[in-house]
Amino acid sequence: MKKKELRRADFITSVLLLLFSIWIIIETLKMPMKDTFGGVQNVWYVSPALFPLIISIVIMVLAAVLLINSINSGGAKYFINNFSVRYRGISEKNIRFISILLALLSFVYLNIPRIDFFISIILFLTFFISVFYFDDKDLLKKLTLFYFTGSIIFIILFAFGISKFLNSYYQYFMDVLALFFFTTYILYSWKNVRNSQIYRKRLIISLLVALAVPLILCPIFRYFLLVPLPKEGLIIQMMHNIYYFLK
Repeated sequence: MKKKELRRADFITSVLLLLFSIWIIIETLKMPMKDTFGGVQNVWYVSPALFPLIISIVIMVLAAVLLINSINSGGAKYFINNFSVRYRGISEKNIRFISILLALLSFVYLNIPRIDFFISIILFLTFFISVFYFDDKDLLKKLTLFYFTGSIIFIILFAFGISKFLNSYYQYFMDVLALFFFTTYILYSWKNVRNSQIYRKRLIISLLVALAVPLILCPIFRYFLLVPLPKEGLIIQMMHNIYYFLK
């Protein structure tokens, strides 16, 4: 048991070190590799980015070796199993509280400032309604874990600047990715409720409400009250095109 605990600690440490090294590399690449001072151009090997870049690469390699070792020795499996046991033991009241908190935090601090407002609303409402509407503990846990996993992925993309890199190729790349996450959430929900007529009906109603609210809210605020929306991305731009075409 002590050995399993150590391997689990290795797994957690390696993941944190990998994320830390990736963050250092992203921040280091923002430093100039070459620059000109007083008409003299410095060469790359005197760049201030060189030393932290080397250190971060070394940390990444060592973390990768530690991660592979922890996976081969069963540390990752022990961590996942232990997490699953603890997660299953959470009461329905607590998991519902966690779900509500997750929905609000991801909506306010993650999605609204960075993802198209329309998409942010449908993501929030679809998950938030299911927290109350699906009166099933096991289903609630599955949906919460799925939404939490998606939120973590988006946090990583935004925190490490990957989103800016992706948006440089296509302006609305993150909005498309958010739409993909919304679609997969619906499909995953349908997979878990397809054997229950009641839950299928509830999922359809939740989806209709989640779509109807922004379809009414966004045009009213944007075109009648003339209030700019927090993030006007893919869907809002499509609304602009339709609005000015009809006008």
